Amino acid sequence: MIKKLAVVLPTFNEKENLQNTITEILAQAKNLADWDIHIIVSDSHSTDKTGEVAKKLAEENPKIHFIEVERGLGVGLIKGHQYALKKIHPDVMAQLDADGQVEADVLVRLVQGIEQGYDFVMGSRLIKGGSNQLSFSRRIFTLGSSLMCRFLMGPMDVKEFTNSARAFTPEIFKKIDLNSLPWREKTFIVQPAFVNEMVKAGAKYKEVPLVFKNRLEGYSKNKVFNYTYDVITYVLDARFKKWGLSFPLFYVARRAKTVVKFGMVGFVGTVVDFIFYKFFINLGGFPPATSKGISTEVAILNNFLLNNYWTFKYRKTKTSFAHKLGLFNLVSLGGLAISVMIVKFFDLVYGEGSVNILGLNVAYNNFYFFATIPPVMVWNFVVNHLVTWRNQNG
Repeated sequence: MIKKLAVVLPTFNEKENLQNTITEILAQAKNLADWDIHIIVSDSHSTDKTGEVAKKLAEENPKIHFIEVERGLGVGLIKGHQYALKKIHPDVMAQLDADGQVEADVLVRLVQGIEQGYDFVMGSRLIKGGSNQLSFSRRIFTLGSSLMCRFLMGPMDVKEFTNSARAFTPEIFKKIDLNSLPWREKTFIVQPAFVNEMVKAGAKYKEVPLVFKNRLEGYSKNKVFNYTYDVITYVLDARFKKWGLSFPLFYVARRAKTVVKFGMVGFVGTVVDFIFYKFFINLGGFPPATSKGISTEVAILNNFLLNNYWTFKYRKTKTSFAHKLGLFNLVSLGGLAISVMIVKFFDLVYGEGSVNILGLNVAYNNFYFFATIPPVMVWNFVVNHLVTWRNQNG
């Protein structure tokens, strides 16, 4: 009896890769003689006309289906699987990336795993027979992410958590808790999170080897810092829940990401500020308040460049580089005034003495410096968030 296999391909700007990927998937029919392969292209409003290519392919081949969904990898995957359940009624559900990085022959091993009695089968670069052909830095990234998932979240016998090549039964998919799966978040965290939810649902699982190579065309949408941040916060959240702690760490951390990045820039700026602050006091002979004024100006330029090209890189603003630099300096002048007043106040009250800490004489001016950090950071973030890099759509 012929059984149905539904393969979801979530897409965003994969015009150059889509047709080749679909051709390779359909070619696996020769190794899956008892299976009728259907492909669901789940496109997140691509801007490169991927949707038009998918529509044309669907019109030419009834085994190819096209749906358009909101932006996000998780949305593309879950809505694609929901479409498959409703329209195709598959015996096995599967998913692959549309960028051609995974050799399509992994589908054969995924389906064979289901035929062996497993509920959930994952492709892996990190088991015997698997291969990761990406650059050294990307291989380290993959390994590090999966190790973090294994040791902090589990299960320990899963080697890779991060790629998309999976197959599972409709029955186990219906058991996972979509309310706990962050599939609507615009992040790649849906991949390790899906493994976690499958295990929680009681899936009998295994891994099969796959070959992971460089993209056929285009560029990766994954951003290393964002994904690393999401992996850390999600696996910690999952671990806390296993310990019975229900604080929504991942949800809160996702929404605080800009604050965290701003804080990291602020930390770097603080180091720069402190180095110059001590330089002007110890080598320039300037009083603490004057030294603080000069060192802060150096840190202002450092922080502006990091925030403009990293923290707020993807903010849609109507202001030019020069305009933002001017606004940032005006905002920072407020922070400068706050910090100088704080240092001046403590210097007037406590003077230029020192205190012995663990045998070291620590000058009071060090404490004056660090007392400025919390109020200045709050001032700088709030005003820059609302003014300098304010979202201006339209």
